[in-house]
Amino acid sequence: MNEAATSTLGTVEMFCAAARAGSFTAAAAVLGTTPSAISKAVRRLEDRLGVKLFARTTRAIRLTDDGQAYYHTCSQALENIHDIERSLTGHRLPRGELRISSPASYGIKRLIPLVPRYVARHHGQVKVTVSVSNAVADFVMDDVDMAIRIGEVADSRLVARQLCAACPCIVASPTYLRRHGTPEVPGDLASHACLGLIMPDSGRAMPWTFAPSADGTATQVRLQTVMNVDHPLGALAAALSDAGLAQLLDFTVEDDLRSGRLVEVLAPWRPQAQPVSAVWPGNRHVPATVRSFVDFLVDTSHP
Repeated sequence: MNEAATSTLGTVEMFCAAARAGSFTAAAAVLGTTPSAISKAVRRLEDRLGVKLFARTTRAIRLTDDGQAYYHTCSQALENIHDIERSLTGHRLPRGELRISSPASYGIKRLIPLVPRYVARHHGQVKVTVSVSNAVADFVMDDVDMAIRIGEVADSRLVARQLCAACPCIVASPTYLRRHGTPEVPGDLASHACLGLIMPDSGRAMPWTFAPSADGTATQVRLQTVMNVDHPLGALAAALSDAGLAQLLDFTVEDDLRSGRLVEVLAPWRPQAQPVSAVWPGNRHVPATVRSFVDFLVDTSHP
C-alpha cells in the first residue's frame, strides 16, 4: 500500500472514530491522539470529497446526511479489512462488535436469551448489539451485519441459512374461552373478539391464515377485531388479559401454552410453517463474528 493510500486509510479511521464517539475529543482518547489531529484529518477528508461530513457546534458534532452515508460504507469497509487481517495472521476467532436486526418477538423470545452464552463462549472478545423491530432491516442504512427473517427470503442479494421453522397458531386465555365459548371451525371466529396485529409496511391488520380445506380451497374468514396493536408482544399481552383471540407465531406463545395461561384453538387449521433464517449480504466479506454466530444459532435453535 503506498503512502497516500495509507494516509487516506488513517484519515478514514479517524473520521469513523469521531462519528462513533460524537466528538473529536472522545475520538482522540480512543485513538491515542489529539482532538486537533482528528479535526484536521476530518477537514482534509471534507476538502478532498467536497462535502461536509459533520455539522459542528461548540459542544458537539453531528453527521450530515452525506456523512451518514459515507460512515456506513467506511465503517463496514474497515471492519472487513480488520477481519481479513485477523484471518490472514491466524487470528480466526471472532472479535469486535456483531450488529443484528431481528423481528421483535423472535428477538425477545429466542435470540436475546442465547446471546449471553455466545458472548461467554468467546470470553468477552465479541460485543453483540441486537435491534428488535418488525420493519425489514436495511443493511446499509441500519448498519447491521446480519438479520433474522421470517418467511421465504426472495432477495437474491442476500445469503440465507435456515435456523428453524415457525407456525402461526390461534390462542386465547382460558377465562375468555369460558366466557365466550371455543371456536370449532374458522368460520366461528366471525362471532368472536379477535386481536389484530398491524403490519409495519402497510399499517393494516395482518390477515389470519389457515390450512386449506379438504378440497384444497383457501379458508377465508371476515374477522371482527376489537383491538389492533403494532407489536406481537402487545397482542400477546392482550390475549393474556382475556381480551380475545390472537394469531401469533408458536415461539411467541410456547411458554404461555406450556403453563396453561393460554390455550390453542383451531389447531387442525394451522397453516404451513414458515422458515426462520439468518441472512447477510452476499456481496461482502463475511466477518468471523457472523459465521460463528450463525453456526451457534443453528446448533442451539429449536427444530
